[in-house]
Amino acid sequence: MREVARLVNELMDTDNKLLSIVTSIYDAALDDSRWNEVLDRVVTFTGGRAGGLVSFRPTGEIEFAQGIGFAAPFVQSYIENYGSIDPARTVRYAEIGQVLTAEDWAPIDHFRSSRFYREWARPQGLEDGVNVLLTRSATSISHISVSKAGSLVDGAMRDAMSRLVPHLRRAIAINQKLRHEGAVAASSIQAIEALRTALFLLDPRGHILHANASGRDILDQNNVLRSMQGRVVTVDPRVNRTFQQALAASAPGGRTTPGESTAVVLRAADGTHYVGHFLPLTAGLRMVIGNAFEASVALFVSRASLDPIPGTELIQRIFKLTPTELRVLLAIVDIGGVPDVARSLDVAETTVKTHLSKIFAKTDTKRQPDLVRLVAAFSPPIKA
Repeated sequence: MREVARLVNELMDTDNKLLSIVTSIYDAALDDSRWNEVLDRVVTFTGGRAGGLVSFRPTGEIEFAQGIGFAAPFVQSYIENYGSIDPARTVRYAEIGQVLTAEDWAPIDHFRSSRFYREWARPQGLEDGVNVLLTRSATSISHISVSKAGSLVDGAMRDAMSRLVPHLRRAIAINQKLRHEGAVAASSIQAIEALRTALFLLDPRGHILHANASGRDILDQNNVLRSMQGRVVTVDPRVNRTFQQALAASAPGGRTTPGESTAVVLRAADGTHYVGHFLPLTAGLRMVIGNAFEASVALFVSRASLDPIPGTELIQRIFKLTPTELRVLLAIVDIGGVPDVARSLDVAETTVKTHLSKIFAKTDTKRQPDLVRLVAAFSPPIKA
């Protein structure tokens, strides 16, 4: 038990650092001026030396680009010459969200014999890096790269980047939606309505000035949040005090600074977990949006994602689950019943049932709700 407690504490320490970065990522979704800071923190969290974040149109026109850790002459030479021969440029054709390294493009010996490595990477001491395609659509492509110095990318760096990818993807998607639809004034309603993430624009006391379609769905379900005399409150009275304190901290005059955001965990009536992110609308693009709706705080609400769960490694180790069994377990928790899981994993229902029986035996559970509670017990309380 002491070993389990130690492992859980180590995971929670990492999650605290992760949460701090995640809040800044979502803040940058509404304020382009924050992306440079986000990139700096991503590079540090993953153990890299330098990094770049780029969004561009399929025609090649760059919408925005941020870089950190590269010397100015190398940035210029990359734009003018070496970018066209960078093996990682093909990340735009990769699977969205997949963490790739130099060895995924070519054998490492081939990479090190390339002109790009000899003339551009090696002079900076860069040996490898992780590259991830974040978004790809008919109008825009975004990817992030973090370069590592001194050695090849290891499992720790891959894992660190994997934990950030879902949040980066979501934030970039929100940012692009707002950007492409010109959603900085009254016309922003159309873009906000198209967001899958629930969004509430609030005044300092929590009155709902605007809720997008996903937000209205959450209120209609009366499972996580509800409207009381026009103010947003939690269905669970046990967490409403914390929720209201986070709102007050993010409103003008609160303790949250313009460059910060606050995350709170929300427990739904059915036992599932959601997370709310309060963002002050008091700087940059956020201020423009706030003025358009006379709002001072934006609240994003999403169901706690199980991809990835920092505690899954611990779950697998404690209950001695095979990789396939762990995959089925997470799919059951995230998706639901056997038929839907079978379709998602592209396997027969009988295969899912067979793995499920083994999972029940190993975890000493009997029902799928028991598995949901088990995973929740090992998960950090706050996720995006």
